[in-house]
Amino acid sequence: MDISPAHAVAVMQAIRNPALQARLALLHGDTENRATLEFHGGTYPDPPGSGTPTPLAVLTFPASAGTVDEDEHMILLASPLEALVTGADPVDGTIPIWARLRMPGGDWWGDLTVSVEGEGGEVQLVQTAIEGGVPVVRWFNGAPARLATMTIQG
Repeated sequence: MDISPAHAVAVMQAIRNPALQARLALLHGDTENRATLEFHGGTYPDPPGSGTPTPLAVLTFPASAGTVDEDEHMILLASPLEALVTGADPVDGTIPIWARLRMPGGDWWGDLTVSVEGEGGEVQLVQTAIEGGVPVVRWFNGAPARLATMTIQG
């Protein structure tokens, strides 16, 4: 069957929010198991989901990991969150480049881009420094890793 562009848009709109609800449901936990967000420096994995690098920091979501904004068609994950940085370069610190979201139980949910708050990453962090005139997040071991906002567009 061939369908018109209007028909295709109508189908997309009809499935968009239920699909977001299903994606979010994979992240909801309970008192024992919670979704986590691991931050990493270095190169974004290719293919996504591959490897098991040591994280800079691991943030744990509450049992209800977030909500769906049905008007904006996005998942709003619970924030702010905070944990201690434990995997950064001990001398120079490390800039988080990407993050791995894991479902309760530890299975891979997705890999996400990281940026300073307001710079468009799927995961946005509070700026910690200015380097070369550019706002950055540079983490050092023992410092807090803070998640300001996190949305997943759908």
